[in-house]
Formats: sequence, structure tokens, C-alpha cells
Amino acid sequence: MGKRSHRPWVNVAVFENDNDGRVLQTFLREKGIDARTYNDKLLQLALFLCPPRVTWRVQVRQDHFDRATHAMDDAHPPILEKAIHCPSCGSLRVNYPQMTRKFFLPTVLLHMGIIFRIIEHESYCENCHMTWNLRPDAARKTHAPRPFFPFK
Repeated sequence: MGKRSHRPWVNVAVFENDNDGRVLQTFLREKGIDARTYNDKLLQLALFLCPPRVTWRVQVRQDHFDRATHAMDDAHPPILEKAIHCPSCGSLRVNYPQMTRKFFLPTVLLHMGIIFRIIEHESYCENCHMTWNLRPDAARKTHAPRPFFPFK
């Protein structure tokens, strides 16, 4: 087993469209950063529940995260306008649906609440810790504040 297989992936942006995610993935790869576009549908199917919206995560290796954020801060690729942003702080560090992917039990409890209609799917900002409902028009109407600094 090589060292490469033990390096975890971290999210740099979330998109509603696979092609938009692939554009950012290509941008990062051109900068020499290991990146992928990922949908965790297997986890969602294992829990017998799919969120109401499909999202695609652009991820980089954890040890490339700083390089990726600097590359995006320096170049401001236009595709980031299509990414899901926090409506409060404009950050790209968003999780949808809101759930931890590190521990299984909180995820199961969250999904049980969704199945029984006790709670709704929500997005979570890792930067300012805000939670909000991601409605169909929310991602298109929410733009990051100018100047655009997605990770600060």
C-alpha cells in the first residue's frame, strides 16, 4: 500500500451540476493539484434516502488544500460563481446535506429525523457554522461578497 491511498479528500466547492464541478477540477489539475469531482450517492443509497437535490463535490487531497485555496484566491475562476455559497459569509466551505461524514451514528439519527419529517435537509457552512434550507432558487441568487475570498 502506498502512502497515496491514506491521504484523505477534503471539499473545496459544492456544485449542483457535474459539468461545473469538472471545470473547477480541470482548473485545479492544471495547477498541479490532485482533484476529483465526487458525489457520495453510495452513502445516501445505503441510508435509503437521497437528498432532494443532487450535489457534486470538488475535492482535493488534504495536503493540497492550502495550494488549492491560494490558486482559487489568486485566479478567481469564474466557475466559482456557480458553486453553492453560504448566504451569510459567502464561503464555499458548504456541506449539503448537512451531515457528518466522519461518524455514522449522527448521520443515521439525522436521516431518521428526515424520514419521519421531523427535520428538513439543510446546508451547513463550515466557516461561520450557519445552517439554511437550500431551495431551488437559493444557489442562483446567492453570490459571494466582493472582493471574492471563498476560504477566509
